[in-house]
Amino acid sequence: MKHSLILLILSFSIIISQITFSQNNPNQSKEYPKNSFSSPVKIPISLSGSFAELRTNHFHSGIDIRIGGKEGEKVYSPFDGEVSRIKIQAFGGGKNLYIAHTNGYTTVYMHLQKFSYKIEKYVKAYHYANQTYEFDIPVPKGRLKIEKGEFIAYAGNSGSSSGPHLHYEIRDSKTENIINPFHFGLEVKDNLPPYITSILISPEGEFSRIEGLREKKIFNNIKDNDTIKVTNKIVLGIKSFDKENNSNSRNGAYSYSLKVNDKPFWNLQIDEFSFAVSKYINACIDYEIYSKTGQRYLISKKLPNNQFPHFTTFENEGVLEFASNEIKKIEYIIKDFQANTKTLTFYLQSQPTFPSNYHQEEERPTHIFYWNKENRIIDEGIQVIVPKNSLYDDCFVTYEKVIDTSTNEQIYKILSHEALHTNMELKIQIPKQLIDNPKLKNKFLIVEKGGKYAVSKGGKQIGNEIIAKVNSFGEFSVSVDTLSPTINPINFKNNVKLSKNQKTLRVRIKDNLSGIASYKGYLNGKWVLMEYDGKNSTLIYTIDSKELNLPTNNLRVVITDRVGNSSEENFKIIR
Repeated sequence: MKHSLILLILSFSIIISQITFSQNNPNQSKEYPKNSFSSPVKIPISLSGSFAELRTNHFHSGIDIRIGGKEGEKVYSPFDGEVSRIKIQAFGGGKNLYIAHTNGYTTVYMHLQKFSYKIEKYVKAYHYANQTYEFDIPVPKGRLKIEKGEFIAYAGNSGSSSGPHLHYEIRDSKTENIINPFHFGLEVKDNLPPYITSILISPEGEFSRIEGLREKKIFNNIKDNDTIKVTNKIVLGIKSFDKENNSNSRNGAYSYSLKVNDKPFWNLQIDEFSFAVSKYINACIDYEIYSKTGQRYLISKKLPNNQFPHFTTFENEGVLEFASNEIKKIEYIIKDFQANTKTLTFYLQSQPTFPSNYHQEEERPTHIFYWNKENRIIDEGIQVIVPKNSLYDDCFVTYEKVIDTSTNEQIYKILSHEALHTNMELKIQIPKQLIDNPKLKNKFLIVEKGGKYAVSKGGKQIGNEIIAKVNSFGEFSVSVDTLSPTINPINFKNNVKLSKNQKTLRVRIKDNLSGIASYKGYLNGKWVLMEYDGKNSTLIYTIDSKELNLPTNNLRVVITDRVGNSSEENFKIIR
């Protein structure tokens, strides 16, 4: 009887907790085990990146936890489970750890410095058994069991991280959906509301104007009760950020709402999403403004191929339409997860169109691409194929073929302000004077031109064509990579005695165009682990006296780029 009463009280407490949680988050209906997980760090939670904030080509899939500006903060498992996957990359998430928990969720940790002893031992054994630094492997069930609160890793700066922090995710183990970690009881000291930096208003259609002009306009200083003159149809956009106590970070807000005349018009709130839909961020922002300025404005208009499930419009697909002399009340409501709220209320008033009172830039696009059809450009020397559903809306594309007078290269300009959801395929004919040179076989690649620079887009040679898939519109040409990568020591000199306290051997490796494909280090004839720090173009060997065990040792470094050019350097390492 006593046991049953205790269970009843516990159940009642959980229900009350869930009701309170739902009241604080009225748009969130799914329930999560709010009090089951402990924090992955012992320090107070402070964020340098929030869940689902706007990133390049994706919504942020976790939270970025500050670790005091230096590597080495200890990370702990928030619940019982076992290591299910380990992934190590030179770029991306760097050193990644996945723990499948017994309650049906998986936690993910990225940019780690190193793992705990038992995990590090497992990882190092895999490195040496397979003679590779980078890998992505499932861990057999039962091999690395983890208890709640167990130390699992040190937070760091590996991969493409721009500074030391812990990227932390919680996923549904069955669906792989990513969930906001704050639904699991994490807390951050924050009583500050989000803030709005600017509003974007865009004309929609030929007869629409913003303050008499047929151009998009950014308003940086809108105040409550301001009035802006518009004509016909418009689309609204907003740029806003969240802030927290004792932090200068500009993080993403949690909930964005737009009301028109006090009625819901548009909403975006993300509590859980799948990786399959993350790239639809490019349909949720004004991509033209982003491509020109790097600034992301969430727009009210739902594009025809925007399949992001949390982007909600309540009327006219998010486009505002005005009758003559009509005034509409506009209210933005921006919230963070702690329900701190920022509102902005202003008015839009319609005015008649006066053709002499606006400026319109002349555009002469050569093609119209349709989002729900396959689109092609076929010209001498090139084929462009954009698959069905690769675009979010119909768009103008300008195609032009020119000669770069400084290099005599054929440049193919395929230009649009729109984003590609899936890659377009380029088939470009290799110039005859190059294809006939047997020394250049398989050295060709497609590059994207940007001013003085060219970025490799890879490609595969088939006959006299090079074929590649690219993820954006741009200016492209065929190039050749015949130069081998370079290898240079950083913290030691060849045939010079090491210092007594030296802990690492660092080597800088660089390639001029196609990129590094493989790298290997051999010490006295045996493969040794050299960690590749991609963002700093550095191979790092941590000195092990069992390997570096002779008075004079030979370190051999072999590098190959993506078109098969190789380099090798040998260094005498003196202890």
